[in-house]
Amino acid sequence: MSANTKTTLPPPPLTLHYLGKPIRLTLHHTPPLLAIADLAAAIGPRCTEQLRQQLQTHAQQPDEHTPPSWPLPALLQALRRSRKPAARQLRRWLSRELLPALHQLPPHTPRWDQALAIAAEAGQQISHAVLQTVLQQEANWQHTHWLLTLNYTPDHPRRHSHGRLSALECSATPLQALADEIAQPKGLGMQNGDLLKLVAACHAQLARRMNKQAWREMADQGSAG
Repeated sequence: MSANTKTTLPPPPLTLHYLGKPIRLTLHHTPPLLAIADLAAAIGPRCTEQLRQQLQTHAQQPDEHTPPSWPLPALLQALRRSRKPAARQLRRWLSRELLPALHQLPPHTPRWDQALAIAAEAGQQISHAVLQTVLQQEANWQHTHWLLTLNYTPDHPRRHSHGRLSALECSATPLQALADEIAQPKGLGMQNGDLLKLVAACHAQLARRMNKQAWREMADQGSAG
């Protein structure tokens, strides 16, 4: 007899930037944790060694997904005791920028990386739906809108947004049917200005292609002579 167990992966650390250096911040633990290796790369070896001596009992790595880190409150206390310029500069950044930003975060606020993942997934699915709509038709219009619903869960196997497309009403047409549609008595439901822009763009594209063709023919004649 076996039981299925579901493992919940913690969300990845949030990456901040201090003096152009990435600093990983883990928010799903209390208090927040800052990656030691990232801080060392930003403040230099001397200041880091001083902090290591003061924070020997505070270093944490609560799980395999979290890098060795220092708790934010303990780090601030150690920085206040240091007279090194790098320590003062880091303490000002933590106190004046990081802490106020953390205080403004409501519970379960979507992360920037989550928002980017959702946007990327939306663009990918909509592009795929539009492409399939056009390719599956010959000279006919396909009337379809797409409703996209997206979800983000930190324990999703691929740890990014996942969604579902639902067909509604809209229209798309292949390129070869566009001229026929415009030439019909009713034509397209467009303003005269929009049609003029379309005509001008088509004439410009045609002129460029004819110019290239003329150059090719001249080149062929020159090589033949």
